[in-house]
Order: sequence, then C-alpha cells, then structure tokens
Amino acid sequence: MSDALIDLGEVRLRDEQVPAPPVPYRLLLTALSVLLVVALGGGSAQAEPAPPVIVPAGLGDAIRVAGDRLFVISQQYRSIRAYALPDATLVAEHSVNVHGDVLNVDVAGDLLLVTVQDEETVTFGTITLLRGREEPLWQRPALLQGVSEADGLALVREETELFGEAAWHGVDLHTGAVRWTLHQGERDDVAASSYGDGYPKWLYVLTADGRLEAWDTRTGELAASVHVPEGRNRTATLWTAGDLVLVGAGGSGTTGYDMGNRLQPRWHSGMNLSWYRGPSTCGQFICAYLPQRGILVIDPVTGRERWSSDRWDYAERVGSYLMTGMPETAYPRLYVLDPETGDVLGDAGLWRSAGPGPSPETAYVQRAVSGADRMWYGVLDLTRIRVRVLGVAERVAGDCHFAAGALVCRRIDASVGVWRVR
Repeated sequence: MSDALIDLGEVRLRDEQVPAPPVPYRLLLTALSVLLVVALGGGSAQAEPAPPVIVPAGLGDAIRVAGDRLFVISQQYRSIRAYALPDATLVAEHSVNVHGDVLNVDVAGDLLLVTVQDEETVTFGTITLLRGREEPLWQRPALLQGVSEADGLALVREETELFGEAAWHGVDLHTGAVRWTLHQGERDDVAASSYGDGYPKWLYVLTADGRLEAWDTRTGELAASVHVPEGRNRTATLWTAGDLVLVGAGGSGTTGYDMGNRLQPRWHSGMNLSWYRGPSTCGQFICAYLPQRGILVIDPVTGRERWSSDRWDYAERVGSYLMTGMPETAYPRLYVLDPETGDVLGDAGLWRSAGPGPSPETAYVQRAVSGADRMWYGVLDLTRIRVRVLGVAERVAGDCHFAAGALVCRRIDASVGVWRVR
C-alpha cells in the first residue's frame, strides 16, 4: 500500500455543503469512501478494514485508558474490567465499591491505582487493586500525585481536619504503609516538580515565613532551602518548569530559582505571570496562557519573552514542533508552529490533535463529521504538514483515545469501540 496523503480539510463531508442539484447523502459518503480506498491503496483492490472490537459498557459506566490498557468502571455492578490493547482482550476484573467520579487509573505492574472523588463530600480517595485479588489491596482518603514502580512508591496528598492544611505522604505501593510525611501549613504553597517518568522528583514548598524548600519525594528528606523575598508576600504564587521553580509576586515580577544550583536565583523578570494559566514546561521553553486567549513563551535560561501571540489559546509540544489552533471557532483548524519563533509553519486543515503519533515528528489527528456519528482519523507528518488518513470510525459519540496501536472511542449506544490502527 502506498502512503497517499489526503487533507480532509479540503473535502466536503457535510450534507449541507453539497451544491444543488442535491446528491443523496449516503451516495456521497459511499463515493467518498471508494475514492479514499483507491487513493490510499494506489488504485489496487483493498480488503475492507476490520470492524472494531465492541467492549460492553452502560450509560453510567466510565472508561479510562492508561498505557496499553482500557478500563471500564461500572458503579452499577461495582466492578472494574481491564482490557489489553490493541486487541481489547479481557485480562482482569476487580470488584470495587466506588462512590463518585473516577478521575484516573494508573498502572504499576499488576497494581491498579484508582483515583476517585466522592460525589457528596467532594473529597479524594485512592484505591489500589491487585490482579487476582477480589478486595482492594489498600486505600486512603488522599489524591494520588504520582507513581514510581521502580521505587515501589506512591505520592499522595491528604486533606487534614484543619482548613487549608494538608499532609503529603510517600506510600508503599504494596502495603499502603506511609514511608514519610511532609506537613503543608495553612499559608504554605506546595508544588510538585514537572513529571518526567510519571513521578515528580521534588516537592517545592514556599513557607509562610519566606523560605523556599525542595524535598526529595523518594526519601522525604530536605534537599535545599533558601530565604526568598517573595515569601513575605501573601499573594506569592509557586510554579514549576523543568529544573526551575518560578515564584511570582504580582506586580513585583517573577523569579526563576534553579534547583540544579540548590535553589539559587537564575533570573528575575518584571513579568506578572499571575494573569496566566500555567506557566509550565513546553519542550525547551516555558509556555503560559491567558484565561481567554493568548500565549506567552519564555526562555528558561534568561527569563525573557521569546514570543507571544493573542491568536492561540493552547499549544501542544510534539517532537520539534508546537501544535495549536482556535477550537472555539465553528470549524477549528490545526496549525503547526516553530517553537523558537512562533511562526506558522503550516495549516494542517480541519483536524484536532490527538497526541503524539506512532513515529517521531508525527501526531495522531481526528475529525468528527457533524450529524453523522462518524470520525475520520489519521497521522499528521509534522515536517511536511500533511495528513495520512488511516480510516473512519462509525457510530462514535466521542471520548476517543489513541493508545498501544488502537483507537478507543465511546459509541452512541454507550458501548466502547476499539479499532486497530495500522
């Protein structure tokens, strides 16, 4: 099969866009499908794509994708079923009493760590399940912040009875026993370092008496501590980006403290980042976003602005590029930017990003067909700014994820469809 490149941003898929005289909608879609098959196959006869594997699920069930696993969480039957991707093979089923919304499912070997939020108290909980064991291995009224399978450790944050205070724990993955605890005072600000392998390396604390501290999340030991002028400002804000800790004090600007140099200041900027969402690591830079629309890109070495734009409201780093768009428009388009300058390198068409693709410098993309319960999907070559169409998923309601060579989507009858991505 040749890799024909088709930009569906130029193909009219909506029936209201077909000029008079009217063409029957089903006939148009059939003709379009035939053209796509011929183009993608270089003109040779092609076998029809394999139908999706259908995983049963009800209206009230939640689905989550983590690594190479699909999880179906049923409150009605108080169960969590795990399916291996891309074949959607049932590999485990757990009985668990979940009250509230399942926020996330993390995998560590044979362990599942389920993060829930109680629908009545709005408090968080972590439930740990072991394959082959009927009941939970352990559970705590705490929010899971990271998992290190290599260290057999989970990082959790637990609210205390005193308003505004909390306890951070390093918890043994297999027993639930607490290895260490860090207390967060009412006026302390705490932030975990940027996630690398899924587990933050440091906990940064800006204390009420003006100290900036770094605590080792594996041992619970204090690694560095300095007095900072921003600590005397009750409105000071703490962010993390790579090996930097950013402390903002409103109109007084922002200081970047270098963890690689024991929290010594690397730079100070007059920028007031408290107006922005973030900031956070964005490849080799720091990206911050205005609440409505606008992006600011900062050089972490100097603290200076690299570029800014009021055109975009998000940016996703994939490979050497930034992907962005204006999703609030009626027909959102996907653009590829140069992260160094913000220059637009290309318009990928009427697609949405679906995360990193199957090879370097590629991204998965998807495009819903309005009113048709149908979604095209493909791979965007970020270097050439071209989309290779992989297929179309039918009877799709949304909530789609690419993982482990599969596309997972909720279907209109609440079941889950799993399409192999070739």
